[in-house]
Amino acid sequence: MILVFLLFYTFLGWRFGNWKEFPTFYPTMLFFIIGDLLSQFLLFDYPMWKFQSSDFISQSLHLNHTIIALLKMLIQYTSTVAIFIGRLPDTLPKKILWVLLWSGIYAITEGMTYAFGIMTYHHGWHFGWDLVFTVMMFTMLIIHHKNPILAWAASLPIIIALWVIFDIPYSVLK
Repeated sequence: MILVFLLFYTFLGWRFGNWKEFPTFYPTMLFFIIGDLLSQFLLFDYPMWKFQSSDFISQSLHLNHTIIALLKMLIQYTSTVAIFIGRLPDTLPKKILWVLLWSGIYAITEGMTYAFGIMTYHHGWHFGWDLVFTVMMFTMLIIHHKNPILAWAASLPIIIALWVIFDIPYSVLK
C-alpha cells in the first residue's frame, strides 16, 4: 500500500510540479529532507512513529521503516516541494489557504497510512500532533524558500520545544 501512496505522489509531482523552477526550490527540498533525516537519526532509538510493510508486495520487497522513510523523502517530499513551492501563490491569504490545502492532503495520506497499518505512533505522538506539525512544516517550507537563514534559526527552538514536550530522554542520543 505504501507503494500506491508513493506512486500517487509521483503522479502528482509529474503532473503538477513546476519543474522549470527546480533550481529555485531545490534548497527548500533539501531543507525538508534534512529535517526528516535529522529526526530519523536523533530519534532512531526513540521514534515518534514507525513505518512498516502492511501488504504482500511491500513485505516481499522487505520494505522496513528505514527504506520506507527514505522512499518518502525521495519521492513524496520532492514531489511535494515541486508543487507546493513551485506553485506558491503570491498573496498572504492565498498562501494561508495553500498551507491548509497541503496540510489537508498530508492529513489524509497520513491518516490513511495509519489506518492501513503502514504507520504506528509512539511515545505520545498521535494524529493530532501530525496535524499541528504539518501546518508548521508547510509554513517553514515557505519561510525557507524566502529566507533560508530564518528558517534554520526558527527550526532550533521548534526542535527543542518538541524534545521537551515529548520528554525525550537524553540517553537516546548515540
